[in-house]
Order: sequence, then C-alpha cells, then structure tokens
Amino acid sequence: MSDALYRRLAQHLQRSGLQPGDPLPTEAELGHDLGLGRQRVREALGVLEAFGVVVSRQGARRVWRGFRASDLATRWIAFVDDPEVATRELLEVRHALETSLLPMVIPRLTPDDLARLRALSEEMVERALRGESFAEQDQKFHRGLLAPMGNAFVDQFLHSFWVVFSASESDKVEEDPAIAAMHGRIIDAIEAGDARRAVHELDVHFYGVRNRYPDIAFGATADLTV
Repeated sequence: MSDALYRRLAQHLQRSGLQPGDPLPTEAELGHDLGLGRQRVREALGVLEAFGVVVSRQGARRVWRGFRASDLATRWIAFVDDPEVATRELLEVRHALETSLLPMVIPRLTPDDLARLRALSEEMVERALRGESFAEQDQKFHRGLLAPMGNAFVDQFLHSFWVVFSASESDKVEEDPAIAAMHGRIIDAIEAGDARRAVHELDVHFYGVRNRYPDIAFGATADLTV
C-alpha cells in the first residue's frame, strides 16, 4: 500500500482529538470520513498497529495509543545485533541534544522544578552509595530537566535511551556515586544563575557517563579524562 494512505489515516486520527486509550471510530466511519473502502482502511490500520500507534483488541474496537518514540525503540531493539552499541550511539545523540537545549530550558525552570530535580539528584547519590541502580531517577532527572520545553518528541527520544539501555547488558555495571553527584552540580549552577557553567557541568557529566561502559569505546571522547 502507498505510504500516503496510512500517513493520511494517522494524521486524521491524530487531528480528531483522540487521547491514548480512546477507542477508534469503526472501519465504516473511517472509510466514510476518508472516502475509502473498508478493506483499504483495514490495511492502513494494520500498518499503524505494526508501529504500535493503534492497538487491536479481540472482540472490541481498536484503541488509539498515539505516537511515542519509546514504542518504536522497543520494537527496534529486538533487531539490533549489539544493544550496547545502540546505547552508546543514543548516548552520543543525547549528549549533543541536551547540552544544546539546556540554555533555552533554564529560564523556564520554576523553583518547584528545581526542587524536584534536586531531590532526584540527592536520591541518585544515596542509591549509588548503597550500590543500587539509579537508572529510574536518572531518567526522571534528564526528562524533567528538559520538560519545560513542552516538546513531546524530545521527551520520548530521551525515554528511548532508557528503553534501549534496559535491554543491554550495560544496566549490570556498578553504580558510581561520582557520576550521580554530577547531577547536583548541574542544579547548583542553574540556581546560581550561571547558564554557561550549567552547560559545562552537563557536558562533563556526559563525558563521565562513559565510565559506566568500560567495554565500549566512545570515539573521540574515549581518551578524555574527567
């Protein structure tokens, strides 16, 4: 089937105001709205189901799930030969993305935002000192840091990193309290009104994170010291 058909259906559903979990209109209703036969509508819905945008339920109407990059990452990781390499590559993109966007985000962070981020940074240190994983808090911190942008794609891209990370062997590495503590220094700089230092601390943090992957070379960053 043509790409244009399932894209047209996806755009129609997205613009209709459906929320995740809402049932879709019937095939007959969609066919009427789009001027298509039911078989063509069914084929297009099948493509959207393959992407996870629509969920089929036996004996019930299909449900709208929406566009989430993390869903695509979940399907993509099943076909990746080396999840650790995928983790590294996503981390490199995160590094560039987060450091470039942070200056735009800082003016939008409220005192409540900073308090939540501070609490997460302290919890990460506490968990690392106990030898416990702080991946969940790390995800909440980085997604929370950029949340004031209101950019759903950025948020879901960040979530995709942890989807891939959890599928790799990298989540078995020993937690490092020094890496956890770097999050607090980012908040220190923001609270001090020093955006350039905040970007620097975030940059240093990403260079430090490579120590969580001792068996992976990070290209140009591999020989840098922190």
